[in-house]
Amino acid sequence: MQKKYGIAISENTIKAILKRNNVKKKTRKSYNGKHRPLYDYEALMPFSEFQLDTKHLLDKNALPKEVYEHMKDYNLPLYEWNLIDIGTRTRFTAYSYELGSVFGLMFIVFAVLWLRAHNVRGLIKIRLDNAMEFCGGSERKLRQWNMILSTLGVILEAIPAGAKHLMAVVENSHRDDDEYFLMIHAERCNNTKTFLYKAQQWQDTWNFYKPSHGKGMHGLTPYRKLKKSKIAINSHVLKFPVLLMEDLLKTAGLITLFLKSHLTGKYVYTKCRLCLDF
Repeated sequence: MQKKYGIAISENTIKAILKRNNVKKKTRKSYNGKHRPLYDYEALMPFSEFQLDTKHLLDKNALPKEVYEHMKDYNLPLYEWNLIDIGTRTRFTAYSYELGSVFGLMFIVFAVLWLRAHNVRGLIKIRLDNAMEFCGGSERKLRQWNMILSTLGVILEAIPAGAKHLMAVVENSHRDDDEYFLMIHAERCNNTKTFLYKAQQWQDTWNFYKPSHGKGMHGLTPYRKLKKSKIAINSHVLKFPVLLMEDLLKTAGLITLFLKSHLTGKYVYTKCRLCLDF
C-alpha cells in the first residue's frame, strides 16, 4: 500500500483488522505444540545461512500454455539454480539445459568463490534437498561433498525426506519467478543470450529493489538489509553474474581444476542443442 499508493498503515492497525475479521495465522508447530522458526532471523548474519534448490521451468502448472510452447520452440534453458541467503534474501541464480550432480557441485563452488571474493569470511551453511542434482539422499556422497567444500569453509545440510517446509524461503521464490519474470519476459526471448540478459535484470531487481516481507526483513530489500547490517561487504556482491551452467563447465578453468583435484571421472556432454550465439 505504501509503495503503490503512498498510504502508510501501522502493523498494529493491520493486526487489529485481521483480528476483527477473524483471520487466523497459519503456523507450524513442533512436537511439544510450540511454534519454532527455522532460523533466528533477527540475529542472523548476512551470507551465513542459505537454501539451495532447482526449478524445472517447463513444469506446465504455473504459466500459460503459450509461454511453455515459446520456451520449447526457441530452446530456452530448462532449469533454474537458485541459492538464497536467509539473512538478506539475496539470490544467486544460474540456468541449465540439464540437471546433474556435476552442475550441482559446480554451482555451489562458483557461488561460494564469488562470496569469498567479496569478503565473506565466516562459515557458510547451505541447506538443500535430496534431489539427484545434489547428493540424491546418499550419506556417503554428502560426506564427500562436505569434505570437498570444507576447504572453502562450507557445510551442506540435507533435509530429511519429505520435509520441504524446511526449504520454505527458496520454495516461495519460485512463484515470484513465474509471476514477475517468466510470465512477462519469457516470450520476449528468442535465444539463450537474451534470456540470460533478462534473467540478470530480474535478479538485479530482486536484490536491489524488491522489498521482502518475510521474517526478519521488515519490508526491506536485500540491498537495504545488507546496508542495515553494517557488515564490511560491498554491495557489489549482489550483482552475481547469471550464467548458463553448460558454458561455465566449458570456461571456468579454476572451478574445473578445483573439482578435478577431488573427483575422478569426467562429465560427458549429451546431444542437447545449445544456443551459444553470444
